[in-house]
Amino acid sequence: MFNLNEHDGLLNDEVCSRLQELGFHVDVLADALVKLTARSGAARTYGVELKRRMTPELATALHFPPSPPPLMVTTYLSEPVAERLRARGIDYVDAAGNAHLSWDDVLIDVRGRRKPAVPAGRVSSRGAGAFGRAGLQVLFVLLSWPETAAFPYRRLAEMSGVSLGTVKTVIDELTRAGYLYERGNERRLARGAELLDRWSEAYSITLDTSLALGEFVVADLSWWRDAEDDLLSSGVQVGGEAGASLIDPRLRPASLTLYAGGIPARLIGRYRLARAENGGNVHIRRRFWQAPGPESWIVPSPLIYADLLASGDPRQREHGDRIRSDDDRLKRIDRT
Repeated sequence: MFNLNEHDGLLNDEVCSRLQELGFHVDVLADALVKLTARSGAARTYGVELKRRMTPELATALHFPPSPPPLMVTTYLSEPVAERLRARGIDYVDAAGNAHLSWDDVLIDVRGRRKPAVPAGRVSSRGAGAFGRAGLQVLFVLLSWPETAAFPYRRLAEMSGVSLGTVKTVIDELTRAGYLYERGNERRLARGAELLDRWSEAYSITLDTSLALGEFVVADLSWWRDAEDDLLSSGVQVGGEAGASLIDPRLRPASLTLYAGGIPARLIGRYRLARAENGGNVHIRRRFWQAPGPESWIVPSPLIYADLLASGDPRQREHGDRIRSDDDRLKRIDRT
């Protein structure tokens, strides 16, 4: 059996059985590290990436460490999800028996197995409070400004735009899961890289679409580069691939994502943004947080990173991987 922290033992048993049915000997070398040996003797050691839910967007956006090679393990993979994983060279297996494993003389490709029934009353252990919509807003504040982990609950509630009860639930869940710990009289963030991965994944599923305020189109998308003062005076910040282009100049944005407290009518009129019927190249989203101090004209980089991954665009995902390696704030999170 795999021994994966915070993941369901039944799923581990099911997937282990599927691998054995495919003719592999399974050796667990360490937590989330498994060695598969085929009948021919060919072997490969994988880092197991277990996700309870997978969508095509996540399959495109998820960040995988380059070594050891990842093995995606999940309850069920639809064919669109599996196709995107194969295109990225990511091996996978699900509890239904769908699988793709390829190395040396090994090639396993099983498709079309149906989704297994979920037992009634089964509850996910992934922390619905911390990774629900309101909880994700608290997590964003903690990731963007790690020092806020030591702040009083009331201050965290004000900064993240949620209730005191939500903050307490999130702090309790993160502490039990090992993402927060006490040092002296202060709370501190731990396992930041893992928490950023989980937050980015949950953001794309739960929070991203709920922030939409409006879609607009503009002929000259570069107007924002000379509008820093106008944006700041309107309480508007730049996110998405436009924000990422200020971190990584190699990125040439094809869209502009703006975060605001509401529709910035003065800005829209001045720069001739037109309302778009079926999507546009300017996306205005609700800004839900308050920073602990003076703010830049771009949103904190954890949100830029999550926006890139949530886009489902392989090009943006690649830039997301790049800014995670280059941006000082993201590098500090990964070292936490």
